[in-house]
Amino acid sequence: MSEVRQRWRLIFARGEEARYLSHLDAVRLWERAFRRGEIPIATTEGFSPRPRLVFAAPLPLGMLAEHELADLFLAERLTIPDLRDQLAGGMPRGYRIVDLHDVWIGAPALAPQLAAADYRMTLSNVGEGRLASAAARLMQAERLPRKRRKEARSIAYDLRPLLLDLRVGPADSPAAQPEAASVEAASLWMRLRHSQDRGSGRADEVVAALADEIGLRADLLPEEGEGVEGPGRAAATQGAEVTEAAPGAPGAAQAPLTSEPPGAAVTSGNAGQGAARNMLEVVRPVRERLWLAAELEP
Repeated sequence: MSEVRQRWRLIFARGEEARYLSHLDAVRLWERAFRRGEIPIATTEGFSPRPRLVFAAPLPLGMLAEHELADLFLAERLTIPDLRDQLAGGMPRGYRIVDLHDVWIGAPALAPQLAAADYRMTLSNVGEGRLASAAARLMQAERLPRKRRKEARSIAYDLRPLLLDLRVGPADSPAAQPEAASVEAASLWMRLRHSQDRGSGRADEVVAALADEIGLRADLLPEEGEGVEGPGRAAATQGAEVTEAAPGAPGAAQAPLTSEPPGAAVTSGNAGQGAARNMLEVVRPVRERLWLAAELEP
């Protein structure tokens, strides 16, 4: 293990070119970028030393991001201009650095400091008023019992304490709206709890709960071998190559949350159109920001 002489907090964004990368693939790309940039990253000890790069939380497949966090530990000290230059020489495609902070080496680990995450997206096949009413019912509920299947068993949990805020508005820019002008759409913003001690919420769970309230199916892809169930939602059948612990587990990889995976089949004909209109579809989901507990304290 190399000695740590400096710790940098990276604030970064993920764009279109990288939105379908798995977390493990993304980590490999970042490590390769550091080698290309000749950044003196510290390594772990053991038989197979790894670069000391710690991400605050994995991103769901298909989700864009604007304010992600990662800690980079260096074996040599660098200035901000030097680190920016060396990062620019090999940044993974689809990622960009938003900001850099020189953090005390002995500061607490990044993931346990997380408190919340903000998400925004457009939901199609539902009008603003109908979605706003459903969102209000979720926020007014004392409990939101849900079930998540993991392997051969079903795990019950309460979504309500994980849902901190939920807002509905008109569909955003034309780029975020569904292609068909006749399709209803509305924007959705949410803040979910993200805590190692108290559990973490997922955006796809909230969309599934809204779909139940509205009486639609949710076009979501669950994790491999796992589905999210509610009173009116059919069990999903597709999977994704991600792993996760129990519901709300901290730092866990998340299922894809998107209605536009690569190579997705397109339904045609009246039957396909009718089925599509009964589906609450997610368009262009974005994780706006990860919040540390200190940043949310009054």
